[in-house]
Amino acid sequence: MIFLKHQFFTLLFLSVISFQGYTQSENEDNLKVGWSTADITPDMPVLVAGQFHARLSEGVMDPVTATILALESGEGTNSEKTIWISCDLVGISDGMRATANLRDEIRNRVIKAIPSILPEQIIVNATHTHAAPYVASTASVEDIYGVSLEQMADGKPAMSPSDYIPFAADKIAEGVISAWGKRKPGGMSLGLGHAVVGLNRLQALKHGKSRMYGNTNSPEFSHIEGYEDHSLNLMYFWDINKQLTGIIINIASPSQVSEHSYELSADFWHDTKVALRKSLGDSVYVLAQASSAGDQSPHVMVGSKAEERMQKLLGFAEEGTGRGSNAHRKYIAKQIVDEVTDLFPVMKANIDWQPEFKHEMKLVPLSRRLLSEEDVAEATKEAKTWQAEYDKLKAEVRDNPAMIETPRWYKDITISYSKLRRGLVVSERYELEKVQPKMPIEVHVVRIGDAVFATNPFELYLDYGMQMKAQSPAIQTFIVQLTGSGSYLPTKRSIEGGAYGAVPASTLMGPKGGDELVEETLSIINTMW
Repeated sequence: MIFLKHQFFTLLFLSVISFQGYTQSENEDNLKVGWSTADITPDMPVLVAGQFHARLSEGVMDPVTATILALESGEGTNSEKTIWISCDLVGISDGMRATANLRDEIRNRVIKAIPSILPEQIIVNATHTHAAPYVASTASVEDIYGVSLEQMADGKPAMSPSDYIPFAADKIAEGVISAWGKRKPGGMSLGLGHAVVGLNRLQALKHGKSRMYGNTNSPEFSHIEGYEDHSLNLMYFWDINKQLTGIIINIASPSQVSEHSYELSADFWHDTKVALRKSLGDSVYVLAQASSAGDQSPHVMVGSKAEERMQKLLGFAEEGTGRGSNAHRKYIAKQIVDEVTDLFPVMKANIDWQPEFKHEMKLVPLSRRLLSEEDVAEATKEAKTWQAEYDKLKAEVRDNPAMIETPRWYKDITISYSKLRRGLVVSERYELEKVQPKMPIEVHVVRIGDAVFATNPFELYLDYGMQMKAQSPAIQTFIVQLTGSGSYLPTKRSIEGGAYGAVPASTLMGPKGGDELVEETLSIINTMW
């Protein structure tokens, strides 16, 4: 009799477990998760984005990819949907500067294939690798760099920035369709770690001005200009058998270690993904996001010799050391992977199978940066100087056509033209702000459980991101920058310092627009709590 009772309660217990497992996997309110990747590495030379001088790619260091995460909660037309797309690119061209752009080309292809998805449910962000294909709608490369693509390539086949848009959009849309088709019930867990990846790259000088990078071993050096955020915001996704399917990793840093390379590269995100898959399984996806990091980079401003020594001691000496080295990339990857794997058991034990899931996109009008006549006069003077330099170098090319056979012959002339255009654009913006004092930008807010994601198209200075994090009601707030083609958005402090990212030529918005962005973003977040 005792045996029968024991058997009965055992069967009852197993039935309850089975029922709970069924609820987790089949309930219509459960999260459905689908992953995919797309290789967006071009099959011919392209211009490489991220520097003043043009770079025609000379090979592939490692592939540039897009990682896609499809999320859905609920059933039918009323289900909540979000498509995350993270791309190994400098930025994501959108409608702010051109009609033909990568973001909308991806959206158009996806909604044609999957009509139940709305354009505003698709979010595309860049990791800001400076060794990625140049993306632009301008048909003529001469408008960008002052010389033609044919001249740079010396007549050999090469893909233009405008041709890269449909090439990448096709590949990414195929990846989205694949991820959407792979949606299966799953859960998520929320984690927080720390890794020293992004560092403030601005040094404040004793006379009151600031500069980007430069040697800090100088009597002029006073301090590093701003704050640094070393938090590692993590979201793990699981199938119903508690097997890890993928991770969102959000760090306040662009991927700019290999930023001077003539070879295409996903930078330290490539090393991170390789190392994570080695630790957690080949089928694990990694979706990378850059948090607010307009004034951050992975380059060490103080103590670089000690950092290089530690890279050698940790066994990276064969990769080379110092700024831009593969050792530095692998050192960054090690820090990220150590945190992700250390948290793995805790995350597996704390899975939320039915997280609150909401997504809202809002077009937010932000005030343009008000430029002065002095700003225009200074920029015009600079443009004239670079115009003279460009005209001189252009004449040299005309008089010595054989010089285009020399590798990278175009470096100096493309620098001069880029800086010429940089000066002219200030006067263009000065006139534009008179008739269009505000510019609308897309802000996405996505709530998943106790976490919230908030996007912006800018290279957003860290202070604004910290303001959002500090005032957000969410337990964890993921700021996601570079979801469009926005410029730097600097703080008042940085504008007064006058370093590269804060000068008029680098910015569409100023501190007023930054304050508006923080206020509007927090307003949307608060409606979800």
